[in-house]
Amino acid sequence: MDALIPRGALRELWTRSRRTDEPLLVPPSGDRDVWDAIDPGARAFVLAAAEESAGTAWPHPLLSQWAAYARTGDRIGYEAVVFARDRRLRLAVLAAAIDPTPDRVAEAADGLALLCEQSTWCWPAHDDAFTRGLRAPDTTRPFVDLGAGEEAALAGWAVLLLGDALEKASPGLVARLRRETNARVLRPFVRRRDWAWEGTEGHVHNWAPWIHGNLIPAAVAFRARAARAEVLDLCVDGLDRYLAQLPADGAIDEGFAYWWQGAARALDALSLLDGLTGGEVAAAVADGPLRGLAELVRFPERVQLGAEWSASFSDTEARNATGLPWHALYRAARLCGQDETAGFAARYREDGVLRGAAADTASGLGRLSAEVLDESWWTAPRGPAPLPSPVELASIGFGLRRRTPGDTAGLAVTVKGGHNAENHNHNDLGSISVAVDGVPLLADFGRATYTAQTFSAARYELWYVTSGWHSAPLPYGREQRAGREWQAPVRALDDGWEIDLSAAYPWPDEAEISWLRTVRHGDGEVSVRDEGAAVGHPDTRIVVVCAGVPELRPDGVRIPGREGSADLLLSYDPAEVEVETRSVADPYLERSWGPEVSRLLFAPMPGTTSWELRGMAG
Repeated sequence: MDALIPRGALRELWTRSRRTDEPLLVPPSGDRDVWDAIDPGARAFVLAAAEESAGTAWPHPLLSQWAAYARTGDRIGYEAVVFARDRRLRLAVLAAAIDPTPDRVAEAADGLALLCEQSTWCWPAHDDAFTRGLRAPDTTRPFVDLGAGEEAALAGWAVLLLGDALEKASPGLVARLRRETNARVLRPFVRRRDWAWEGTEGHVHNWAPWIHGNLIPAAVAFRARAARAEVLDLCVDGLDRYLAQLPADGAIDEGFAYWWQGAARALDALSLLDGLTGGEVAAAVADGPLRGLAELVRFPERVQLGAEWSASFSDTEARNATGLPWHALYRAARLCGQDETAGFAARYREDGVLRGAAADTASGLGRLSAEVLDESWWTAPRGPAPLPSPVELASIGFGLRRRTPGDTAGLAVTVKGGHNAENHNHNDLGSISVAVDGVPLLADFGRATYTAQTFSAARYELWYVTSGWHSAPLPYGREQRAGREWQAPVRALDDGWEIDLSAAYPWPDEAEISWLRTVRHGDGEVSVRDEGAAVGHPDTRIVVVCAGVPELRPDGVRIPGREGSADLLLSYDPAEVEVETRSVADPYLERSWGPEVSRLLFAPMPGTTSWELRGMAG
């Protein structure tokens, strides 16, 4: 597989071009020429949002909420409190930078002091204290995870923005933040070189760029020159390793939702490194070893189905999360010289609104301050949604075709092959999804609320992760298994794809091992043809999953439209069909799919070796 960038390219650029003077990642609040000139709407938004909570009690997490993860598997109770506190703190710091009155600076200082008092910055789902039998954080052995990186970055950006004002209002607070960040995050990061999230050559997931990108502002804020260089060198090498193992087509196997927390985190960091190298990163993207990054910034548009919908696979959601930091895509597109993608990002801008202000972790203080300070963002023309077709991301076995490029009307179909050891994997080989008028009706359900089970040995007991709840076959009634050995090559055709599912299932002994799925899109219709000796076996079922409850009719099946879309009408070769409907009692699943979801179980006639399903809007 060709790589996005050559291994070592970013590291070599950094070694050659990094500046030796004191870095400036963001204008401090004392630079009034900058802060007084920000967009008036953004200014009003931040100040009003900060005022809403000022003077009220600060959220503060409790030990019982932290320990609940080990006792009941719940991680949301603790995280919700931390995220609420951090949202308020981000806005308090921004408000103090915009309008540094004593009350605003004091509000930011209160939140930062509470951050220092929090026993651990690690999210409970990741803390190794539980594996040692503890039910209270071990402050002597801090664990560097996503949460620790987020808090280190929050503290770092706060000091870079408000350092002088904080020192004047609360002498000693900056020093306390420096001690806590070094003790909890920066020193352990440097001293321990066995962090599992660092990955190995060729296998790095989204944790690495997320954490490495967050440690850059923390190091700049809290480390002296030599110690800072040590952290930055490790972060640059980690970013280099992550980008070099991504495929040349820019595909992200974790899906759209995780692009923002992996690829986009790396691109955030590259924007910072561009400033620390005097523009050398942008030059290397334009005409040098980093030019492959242009493919990475195009991934979000390549999986778009409609204005608020994207193709879902792995743990990603179909409906775009609220508060996505579209400025992060805009900034990355500008760095990579992709004007069309920058216009696509700008179409989601809301005048006078920081889109990420209400987000939990998708938009930290670094992203918010970059958005506030980017004058071009607030005046950028809103471009069209590219809605390309066809899309072939061969590295992850993903394809998309829609009726007309640039238009959501009619049918769009996606297929998923690859293998069953992808990051945030679902057993989804050979699955299809169909959207009508930009709204998905035949579904890939994506994620539910994360619990202790989600990433445990019992992950594949979760119904929405199994192949039995994806639109894929069950030959001989058998479901797929997780693991790299289970795979399905996808071959693009002029009007669709062939997916070889011979190596996707644990076949019975002495069974004929063959199953070919052909998906075609044309003339306003989608067809799925399955061929193999097992098609007509009495135990075989061909599964189609959908939002809502389908209607069985004499001429086929009607999948009700939703959110303004037309219905999807299914016809099929002779088969018995059974409908199984289940209630969705989960906020993530319900937000995308509604209160009920269903699967159709088709049983082709005994002895048949091929069977076809057809769909059209109606």
